[in-house]
Amino acid sequence: MEEDVLSTVFGETGTAFNIWTSLEQQLLPITIENEGNLEKTDPSFRKWRIENAMVKGWLINSMDHSLVMNFIRYPTAKQVWDSAATTYFDGTDTSQVYELRRRVSQMKQVGGSIEKYYNNLQGLWPEIDFLRLNPMSCAIDIQNYHSLLQEERVYTFLDGLDDRLDHVRSDVLCLKPFPSIEQAYAHIRREDLRKSVMVSGAKAVASGVVTAIKGVKSGHSQTLLKSGSSSRSKGHSDGNKCTQTCFKLHGYPDWWHELQARKK
Repeated sequence: MEEDVLSTVFGETGTAFNIWTSLEQQLLPITIENEGNLEKTDPSFRKWRIENAMVKGWLINSMDHSLVMNFIRYPTAKQVWDSAATTYFDGTDTSQVYELRRRVSQMKQVGGSIEKYYNNLQGLWPEIDFLRLNPMSCAIDIQNYHSLLQEERVYTFLDGLDDRLDHVRSDVLCLKPFPSIEQAYAHIRREDLRKSVMVSGAKAVASGVVTAIKGVKSGHSQTLLKSGSSSRSKGHSDGNKCTQTCFKLHGYPDWWHELQARKK
């Protein structure tokens, strides 16, 4: 019953559900156990009052905002809890299990980070485990069931990865012994990080080569420009000298003498 109330009143996010699962198992029984049984003069009363206020505060602060006013006036955490249980318990948890498994099956990386994709899955799986406990009683059977569950989750995790990670996915499937979901994630993340570093390094080298080539071309062009300017200047100077020499050999035209007279 408690798990139905948790997901209905406190939302379906993995973080909220896991917090309240832990709270329900550890702190809530403390406040319930002593409620109404302690006198104010009892040495334990002060401790209980602090714990009650803390648990009630956590419950209220974690509720959907539209529901807070329905529960905030109750003086104890137990009354808040009992009221929520009475109001929202539907008598079954199969719909929650179905919804959680549906969300897991539809979850994909879709271009996001591997970390976010993995963490999203890890937020849902503990909820399913809480609602569907290991049915085995023998220690060996419990371990075998857990191993099969881990293997199934590795397949689910790998299936939701982007296609660019196909080669790493194949590597994980070939690992011996078959990895746990934590080991599979660590392998995928490590290989993806290594590939990213290599690609970044290759891009940096390529960029450096392009810059160097541009620098060489620029320097070569400047050399050609200087060489061309020098040649033109030299050609112009030599051209004047050649003109005078040719006139001496073949005779000066009439306008040449007039030009020289004007210069004087």
